[in-house]
Amino acid sequence: MLSHHERRELERIQEWFERDDPHLARALGQVGGPGGWARSRALRYTIDALALGLILLGAVTLNFGLIFFGAVCLAAAACLHVTRWNDTAPRHRRLD
Repeated sequence: MLSHHERRELERIQEWFERDDPHLARALGQVGGPGGWARSRALRYTIDALALGLILLGAVTLNFGLIFFGAVCLAAAACLHVTRWNDTAPRHRRLD
């Protein structure tokens, strides 16, 4: 827990950032999931399909390398699905 003096100093620094460089203050204050290509729903589903295709192809041909690479792609796709959170724009936070 911050003391009253520490909280006041942090508020002064935040106000200074907002006056001096509002773009930097907005970038530092963003809360939310990843942006850009990681939010792309088509990319996430394409990686899902690629991973499942590699696993099925590896199972049919009994190729452990394809199964392993498919599992790695599936893990990456799961990370993209989990970290997406939602498709809303990121919010900005202020010190309480």
